[in-house]
Amino acid sequence: MSGSGGFLPALYDILDFLAQIKDGDDDSKIWGRIAEKLCVTLDAEAATYYSYLPAKRQLLPRYSLGVAAQDLHGTAVDLRTGLCGWTALHREPLIVNDAYKDPRFLKEVDALTGFKTVSVLALPLIDRLDLLGVLEIINKRDGEFSAEDLKFAQAACRAAVTALRAAWLEARVDRMAAKNASIIENLGGGFLAVDAKGCVMLCNPSARRILGLSPEMPLHLPVEEAVGHVPKITEILLETLAMRRTVARQEFKAVIGGRERLLGYSTILIQDPQGEMTGAGITFQDITEARRPA
Repeated sequence: MSGSGGFLPALYDILDFLAQIKDGDDDSKIWGRIAEKLCVTLDAEAATYYSYLPAKRQLLPRYSLGVAAQDLHGTAVDLRTGLCGWTALHREPLIVNDAYKDPRFLKEVDALTGFKTVSVLALPLIDRLDLLGVLEIINKRDGEFSAEDLKFAQAACRAAVTALRAAWLEARVDRMAAKNASIIENLGGGFLAVDAKGCVMLCNPSARRILGLSPEMPLHLPVEEAVGHVPKITEILLETLAMRRTVARQEFKAVIGGRERLLGYSTILIQDPQGEMTGAGITFQDITEARRPA
């Protein structure tokens, strides 16, 4: 299957697999699947995924495919030894088509496993500047590993690194959002936020209670429609969006449910990770009773 004619379908297959991964998936299983797919495409006998242990400067076999799989498990490799060690240390890919003639090759590994290594394609797995590990493909059955084989394997590994990082980041954002949502939901005071277009995107239970809003009121309504009976809220939020300026510890009076109430409030600007403003929010409390004379 090796060659440009077989690489494109194989790459599509790998990309389809990577599109389905989740943050909870074991990275050794993911790299194991990539190793299997590369072995099939390159018609290789064996493969090993090594994870990098920075504290020990070692590579630890986490997944092996081939006759030596059971013997390699748990046998760490120092970065100063072997073809994989060289690949990790220099962060460069490596093609060796006659392993026993290369002084970097560890003959002791073959002696331990009884597996005869002939050719090796080793790839450093790098996420931006961080070394994640090494993927080693062993013994191409039909001829030697080529520069074309290397380009295909590198493309597959880069796609896998990107997919793993995206899954991790997405899960991290989801966890942070869930945590923040829990905090907002349990605030004693009201919190109401609008997006850059002035549509409601958050309204916690306390805000609904203080403003007399239905628990079933949908989000994404224009703020003037959602809280039309308290026009001062709309005015404050839209002014915060327009002026990009916040206030703290202010007060205003409003008639809610037929009764005049005094609300104390502060405003915030909501920004994305790049610092771009994406909305505005208001925190408020009903301080009517606190302001009444004893």
